[in-house]
Amino acid sequence: MIIKEKERGETTEFVYTLLKEMIFGWHLSPGQKINISLLGREINVSAIPLREALSRLHSENLVIFEPNKGYRVSDILDEVKMEQMLEARILLETYGVRNIIRFNRLNIVEELSRLTEKMMSIKIGASYREVLEFNHYDHQFHYTLVAEGGNSFITEAYQGMHCHLHIARFYHVRGEVDQREAAMEHWEIIEAIRTRDIYRAEEALANHILDAKGRLMEKYKRNKMNSLE
Repeated sequence: MIIKEKERGETTEFVYTLLKEMIFGWHLSPGQKINISLLGREINVSAIPLREALSRLHSENLVIFEPNKGYRVSDILDEVKMEQMLEARILLETYGVRNIIRFNRLNIVEELSRLTEKMMSIKIGASYREVLEFNHYDHQFHYTLVAEGGNSFITEAYQGMHCHLHIARFYHVRGEVDQREAAMEHWEIIEAIRTRDIYRAEEALANHILDAKGRLMEKYKRNKMNSLE
């Protein structure tokens, strides 16, 4: 059967989303080797869209490709790397917030509010599709803060971190998404921008990033300690 280019693209997108859900839900667990033949049979797709989806996931650091070995799921960040990533996030995102306020780009408030409302409206269920949707809007909120800062090099560096994909993998360990807490903290950031209070905006943003890390890592550490007992 000859697959048309449009159909193949749609199939690749489906496989990409499915694999992403499996990685976030730890059905493909951190460090697990991926056998393309077995996985293709499991999800009932051919090797071509599967390899294309894996290549895309590799660009996001969700899977690792090793020559002569193939693909494996990337490991989750350890606490040191998580701290480093969050430190970088605070530097890049507060830069964006400062410029938004300094250059009076307050039209951003409407978009930030729309994204936060979208986050709040998602009904998180058993499927990781809703988690991916929540993660998407959360990422868009923070990406918008960076992009509106007006420095294309900083925006590109932020994109390359794929920070929200790394964070989302901890939702499985935590057992829930911090939907209510995250939305409340977003509203505080929005209000600080709306009132053009740079100090309040920087503090709200830094606290939000650190508090989100605390919520994720607390449950992870507890589970890790329990597994050692």
